[in-house]
Amino acid sequence: MKKKVVIPIIAIIIIGAILIPVLVLMFLNPPPTILPSERKALLLGSANDFYESEPDGDFNDGGDSSIDLSPGNWTFEGNDCTGEYTPLEGNPIGSLTIFTLFDTLVSGNFSLDYSEHYDLIEYALYNITVDVKIQSDVPLDGTGVRIGLQWLNSIGETVRVDWSEGILNITNSWFSMNLTGVCNNETNNEITDLNLVLSVEASFPDLIPNKAVYFDNIKIDRWISVNVSLPVEPPPSPGGINSDGFPAQVLQVYWILKDHGYTDENILLMLYWKNDIDGLVNIYRNDGILDDTVGAVIDILDDDVNASRFKRELDVSVEGSFANSIKPNDYLIIYMVDHGSNKIFPNGSATFHFEADNSFITEFEFYNLVKEITCSRMMINVDCCFSGNFLNSGPNVGNSWYDIPNCIMVTASSNRPSWYWINNANGDGWAGSWFFHVFWDALDNNATINTAYNVAINFIPFNQAPLIIVQNPLIYDNMGVNMTLSFNSDPPL
Repeated sequence: MKKKVVIPIIAIIIIGAILIPVLVLMFLNPPPTILPSERKALLLGSANDFYESEPDGDFNDGGDSSIDLSPGNWTFEGNDCTGEYTPLEGNPIGSLTIFTLFDTLVSGNFSLDYSEHYDLIEYALYNITVDVKIQSDVPLDGTGVRIGLQWLNSIGETVRVDWSEGILNITNSWFSMNLTGVCNNETNNEITDLNLVLSVEASFPDLIPNKAVYFDNIKIDRWISVNVSLPVEPPPSPGGINSDGFPAQVLQVYWILKDHGYTDENILLMLYWKNDIDGLVNIYRNDGILDDTVGAVIDILDDDVNASRFKRELDVSVEGSFANSIKPNDYLIIYMVDHGSNKIFPNGSATFHFEADNSFITEFEFYNLVKEITCSRMMINVDCCFSGNFLNSGPNVGNSWYDIPNCIMVTASSNRPSWYWINNANGDGWAGSWFFHVFWDALDNNATINTAYNVAINFIPFNQAPLIIVQNPLIYDNMGVNMTLSFNSDPPL
């Protein structure tokens, strides 16, 4: 009987000898606590200076615009058609006209050497409108009636041609055509000249004589991009300076994040809107909210919104910085909007600017700070001119984001200007970024990042061209989640 008792006692002693040291070690060195994931965001809007669209007064008030005063400045080339000035037909009277007697395909172009008489402004967006009338009883066949902006270099070579959509089926009444193009390029050919082109490439299937297309009342507006490193001289009229464009855009992102569960404790909002025209930031014209700053928790304001402070908040080595508070399992969004430049450095690398003290952060500095942030996932939105350079878009530009494994990056443009509504007094009814306002609106409606991106690049701002043409926004997803990640996904955006 005693032997049967001894065996369990020995077993207990052996097990205890093993477990006690283990338990002591566990007590002295407890396993690390896994904290719950948090969603955090750093939102930056660091300027509110803008110029409005301005009419090209020299052109619009002259004969080249109204045609009837100087039709001889326009030259014509064509096949199976003739081009001439028609004094008794126009909107008002007097127009350039392409006539044909043929039913087969005809092609003809009127062109005007704009830059022979008027100065080009680099990086300005040129918006041309033309009144057109197609004299035909049935729709045309072919490419149609178009207007174009032909950009040339100093030796007369065509760098590119921006074309409007071809019109075929609006006949026997006057209508307006519109086209925008940016005076810049992404090749080694500097743009020095611009030709305005009025074009017909179509066949007229009907049997009526004197088939014709009339062009009249040509107007040009210029949108000036504020480039702090290469200001326009002389500067355009200051009508839109200190307006809502940038502040409205960063506040749109802020309120969307709040609506989807982000807390002010986890959002760092840096907002510059000093000396605003009316002291209000109004995103939407018809939402009943006059000032979208009301209720927003702004952490860093106006003069403190500068490159030095932004770099500090992105530096994980600085105790108390926003980046220092981010844990390895957190989800991070960085959104930044302001003016950008590709003129500070000879290689065309990008800089992001701050109005408060005219400082900037380079794409290299930004990259080197962000790559040190350890988190589960980050989405970065760079909303400025030439923002694609932050994504290494173009030759010899910057470090590559491709070696940051947990990063999705979206930029408002490639190596081009980005464009904004400076207030909500426009056909779209809102102030903000042409690209990112639409992108975030789609996210707010629970679209995936991929869907939001595609909606935004195909957006056509009121009386403008699609953004995929004007700005060519970019996206790079190193995690492969853009097709599924949204505010409704698990885990959510």
